[in-house]
Amino acid sequence: MSAFLAVALLAAALPSPASAQGPGDVASARALFVQGAKLAREGRWEAARALYARSLEIKPAPLTRYSLGVAQKELGQLADALASFRAFLAEPPTPATAPYVGPAREAVAALEGRVGRATVSVRPGNVDGLTLLVDGKPMRGSPGQAIELDPGAHEVVASAPGFRSTAARFTVAAGGSVQVPIALAPSATAAVRAAGAGGGGLPPVADPSAASSRGALPIVVMGVGGALFAGGAILGLSGLKQASDARSSADADASAARAKGIVGDVLGGVGLATVGVGLYLLLDDPAPSAPETGSVRPWLGASGSGIEVRF
Repeated sequence: MSAFLAVALLAAALPSPASAQGPGDVASARALFVQGAKLAREGRWEAARALYARSLEIKPAPLTRYSLGVAQKELGQLADALASFRAFLAEPPTPATAPYVGPAREAVAALEGRVGRATVSVRPGNVDGLTLLVDGKPMRGSPGQAIELDPGAHEVVASAPGFRSTAARFTVAAGGSVQVPIALAPSATAAVRAAGAGGGGLPPVADPSAASSRGALPIVVMGVGGALFAGGAILGLSGLKQASDARSSADADASAARAKGIVGDVLGGVGLATVGVGLYLLLDDPAPSAPETGSVRPWLGASGSGIEVRF
């Protein structure tokens, strides 16, 4: 720690390169750098890291990258520190940066053995518009390539047009590696379109009012049948009473009674048949299908484990 801190403090005293965007940028970046070095001397590494990062945004400079790597390393942000030191070493060496090349190489060698590595594989492959976020930030590298991460728990979220977003949570040990498989599933809209394309066109969208009408129709038919049966029964009973009150089977009252009985029998039969039709329609109506929901699938690898969540 002391060697890196000493280098960071020495860097604050170095002159700024002449390749800055302008005098104002040089002054602003240098002021932030000097403040960051002061905070680093006090052990306030998070505040120093923030100032180094702001200075680097205003004017990229090799020594600022190096100092940022020192602060990140002290904060335990190993993967970010490794990237900063590598970026510093990728710059053409100059007399001003030469003293820090050796410490930067030593830091890279040490950090490469401490970071974890994860390889994210996505199925199906070659998806247009694929976006991968690791811990809320765009993933460095491409699917199938090992990415370097701090040891611990992480989350990767995959999303693409026409697919449901999928999140995979995993852990990686210091110096370890883990495979993170992600299987993308078509979204509900894409699945419906694909089914429609295979059948020559999109299927009709279900109408809730039509479904309600189908559910009410059997009840109405059964109600009409019940009314016909009840009317037939009443008319038949009326005919029996009138026939019993008739003086003889040949007079007019007896004839009318027989007519009422026949009509009552017909209405009763029609009513029973109508009730049967309504009951058949009611039993034949299909039950609604369950809505599509998300899924959670655990997985276990040789050097790590995780959970895949689709939503």
